[in-house]
Amino acid sequence: MRQPAEATSALLAAAIELGSVDIRLARDILVEAIVDAQINGRLAPGGTTRADVARVAESLPLPPGAQATPGDFIVDADAALQLHGLASAAPHLRQALDAVRRDRSDSPEMLQWLAAACADATILADDDALNELARRMEAQARDQGAVIPLALALSHAGVSEMVAGDLLAAERCFIELAAIVEARGFDWSLGSLLIAAWRGQAKQAYALLDTVSAEAARQGQGYQLVFADYARCILELGFGHYREAYASVGADTDDTSQLKFAFADLVEAAQRSGDHRAAQCHVDRLAALTAVSPTPRNLGLLARARAIVSGDAAEAEDLYEQAVAQHALLRGPAHVARSHLVYGEWLRRGGRRRDAREHLRAAHALFEEMGARAFSSRARTELQATGETLRPRRSLEADTHLTAQEEHVARLAAVGATNAEIAAQLYLSAYTVDYHLRKVFRKLGVTSRRQLFRSHPDSA
Repeated sequence: MRQPAEATSALLAAAIELGSVDIRLARDILVEAIVDAQINGRLAPGGTTRADVARVAESLPLPPGAQATPGDFIVDADAALQLHGLASAAPHLRQALDAVRRDRSDSPEMLQWLAAACADATILADDDALNELARRMEAQARDQGAVIPLALALSHAGVSEMVAGDLLAAERCFIELAAIVEARGFDWSLGSLLIAAWRGQAKQAYALLDTVSAEAARQGQGYQLVFADYARCILELGFGHYREAYASVGADTDDTSQLKFAFADLVEAAQRSGDHRAAQCHVDRLAALTAVSPTPRNLGLLARARAIVSGDAAEAEDLYEQAVAQHALLRGPAHVARSHLVYGEWLRRGGRRRDAREHLRAAHALFEEMGARAFSSRARTELQATGETLRPRRSLEADTHLTAQEEHVARLAAVGATNAEIAAQLYLSAYTVDYHLRKVFRKLGVTSRRQLFRSHPDSA
């Protein structure tokens, strides 16, 4: 499999050569180069970065009077982002998203347009657009039997589901993506790392960090390193290790960052580890993002971030209420659970135990429903500090004695997938699925799928 940096270099050379002959084809090639450069990430060698693609795009403008395609809007938006920043690029990014969403054709270029538009939605932290476009790309790739676009679609859809808080849906995407990569002779452990981090499975997550770094280096996929940093951050935040959480995320949080949804995490981590200046810096970044993309998620994250750094009790309480209200409108429980949690923690530390219980109970229930065990433990600890008594619970590290393949089979079987459905999703034979399932039953001491469901409540 050719590395994305090699592909980017070849695509840019082709676009430059064709520019004077066929500008339409040259700019279509640039869309593909944008997608590959995003995969390169921080591992991109000179000449293959997203800024390099943007400079070529700027040198190949659409001729006056030519009809713009969604691809043209994408190329111009990415060039504006890389060369002039988010504030300048935001209208172009929104125009590109709208153009792709309006075009319902199944043209040969559409899968690349959808892939680039998913990245644009991520840059604007517009999860509704991301989820819509990723699912549309997934369906079209399946219809056309396009394996690589399917893998990209599953990656975007999985991240969208994970950030929303549907860890089971995210895991399904990541399991299938890993199976596609493995069928091509490579490994992809990033999805397992992200899910383990959200589930608070520290031993499993830390074991996977080095694996993901090695796989990213071997395949030239720097984007994996960015998400590995995020996984470490979310894991440490779940356990309340704020200094470690803040130190986990590198410098990839500028205007072009894929981690816009993590800005509020960085505010929380920095503020609670005592770095108030860094916390305010990330509040300002989040404010700039929200100004150009005022979605309920961003408005809620900004309110929560401002509440965390506020020194005024009345102002903080109003901001926490705004965060909970905005996040209650969203698809999935993750953001509203996080807002309930930090609000409840703030109330409890202010001596308002009765008020705190309302929010901490809500957070605990939502995190338990998600299977986000470290965060639910944080809520549980705070609830106990208010005087509430809770039933004992099982270990965060339960179930990790299964192999990765057995774990994938077990989780799919636990939610009712048949052997044939599991085989199709994991690119295995039905015989192999049956073999793994029998080993799972033996290891867990169960004899039926109903019992398996009880052994894997995180799959509910």
